[in-house]
Amino acid sequence: MTHRVYFLNRLLPGVEPAAYEEWIRRSDYPVARACPAILSYDVTRIDGTLDGAGTPSVAYLEVIEVTDIDEYRAAGKAPEFAALLAEWATFVELAEAVHGPVVE
Repeated sequence: MTHRVYFLNRLLPGVEPAAYEEWIRRSDYPVARACPAILSYDVTRIDGTLDGAGTPSVAYLEVIEVTDIDEYRAAGKAPEFAALLAEWATFVELAEAVHGPVVE
């Protein structure tokens, strides 16, 4: 069964999207994508609502497909992930982190 983790993120006030996206490419993707518990990982910039009305509540959506949620949580305790999360926290104020199985 496919299991996914989602992070719905807002940038901290004053953080430039270009700087955050460069950090994703330079640091986040290489570390996360090398993790055996992660099958795929992509970050999407949210440009607007589908109907064009209002402002989205988040600026980025992270979609992580994992082998198993417990394996993913355990991998997140590794030193390289602790350093990555410390860097991430300088860019992002987390709106919400959720997970669940894909309905097939």
